[in-house]
Amino acid sequence: MLQGYQRPKITHSAYTDDSGAPIGYGQRWDDQPPAETYSVTAHPQRFSPVQVVAEALVEWICEFYKVRCFEDPGLAAQLRVPSDELVRSVRLFPEDSRCAPMGLVFTRFSGVQLRFGALFQAAMPHCGCDACDESVPDLLDELEAQVGAVLSGSFVEVLDLGNGRMTHQFNVEELGSCQQATGLDEISPAQLAWARAVIPVDGAWAPWPAR
Repeated sequence: MLQGYQRPKITHSAYTDDSGAPIGYGQRWDDQPPAETYSVTAHPQRFSPVQVVAEALVEWICEFYKVRCFEDPGLAAQLRVPSDELVRSVRLFPEDSRCAPMGLVFTRFSGVQLRFGALFQAAMPHCGCDACDESVPDLLDELEAQVGAVLSGSFVEVLDLGNGRMTHQFNVEELGSCQQATGLDEISPAQLAWARAVIPVDGAWAPWPAR
């Protein structure tokens, strides 16, 4: 899907527990994780490849697509990233307004906060705690697939004011036509007004124009 893009070479570091045994992140728990692993991240740096790949995607997008890229700390504020946790906040607006804009906020946790279209937002890692035990390779695949969906016009955003919810869908094979629906309670009036103005009538954002 990301024609011309090549993922940077990633070196996954090895980590050990207090006894010196290697930690098999991404496949640690066969059953419920221990209670003490919730809300704890022993090695947050293990997620640094997410930022490496995100930076590579931004660079590749700017090279191959007709897009305006600029730093925007205001995006980090919208996504409620504290200023002392902010590393970089980037906006990408394609020249064609029918295409979904993209935003990436890099945090000191070694993660990335995403904003696609008008209202979609997500975090990678989604949680990051040891109990959730997220797989970094899986996160990289998901990040590239979601970005590819936006670029190819396979990202759909539907605002349902009557039922007070929004639906986002990534219609790509890599994500299995992933769909999520959330409420509008935490959306500010200004954000909601902007979303109503820019989201396509049918919800389907257009493919980004290539250079």
